[in-house]
Amino acid sequence: MPVGQRTLLGSRMSCSDGKPPLIHEVIRELEAREDAGALTALVEAAAAEDQFLRRTAIEVIGRHPHGRELCAVILGALGDRSEYVVRTACEVVAHWGLNEAHERVVALLANVSRATRRAAIRTLGAIWLDADFPLIFRIYSCASEIDVRREAAWVLRRRATSAHWRTLFEAFEKDELPRHRQWACELAESFSGPDVLPALRELSLDVDGHVRKTALQAIRTLSSRE
Repeated sequence: MPVGQRTLLGSRMSCSDGKPPLIHEVIRELEAREDAGALTALVEAAAAEDQFLRRTAIEVIGRHPHGRELCAVILGALGDRSEYVVRTACEVVAHWGLNEAHERVVALLANVSRATRRAAIRTLGAIWLDADFPLIFRIYSCASEIDVRREAAWVLRRRATSAHWRTLFEAFEKDELPRHRQWACELAESFSGPDVLPALRELSLDVDGHVRKTALQAIRTLSSRE
């Protein structure tokens, strides 16, 4: 960092008497500055010892008009020792659609933190490759945590295609969560033929009213195509 800029950032932080909220505000103010010095200051903040300062810096880089010039910082933050920083970096990757981060995000699916695994799943939904389907479907099928399964199911539903809809339908139609059974009906309406009508008729008798309604709509749609 140039000496002048380092002095400016350092003096602003000194004026805060070291109180974290004020230091965070100094970093956030850099979002409105488009000079090279502001980006340099963000790089410095992203390497701060305090994990929460690093997280704030990553947030600001993600929103900065020229933040993409610091793509390498975001990629590096995906391997940060702080899960807060990692999850914030995931949000930036998703917001930017940063495909270069794909393999690093895939690696996070094995993270010990449940919250980080959920963030990785959401992020893959934004930078999706067809090869991600079996990875996310395995998580949906095998994860013990209901919130992780739901995250995976949401991404699978969002990224459903004619290549995988049947696999999803057969899984969702038997799911204990009504919302997932409803998605099964939607998938059938979008992708299937009349061969799935018997399964939809079963779903039209579901205990959940939303599932019944969606199943009946799918039956009407498919019947009109015959």
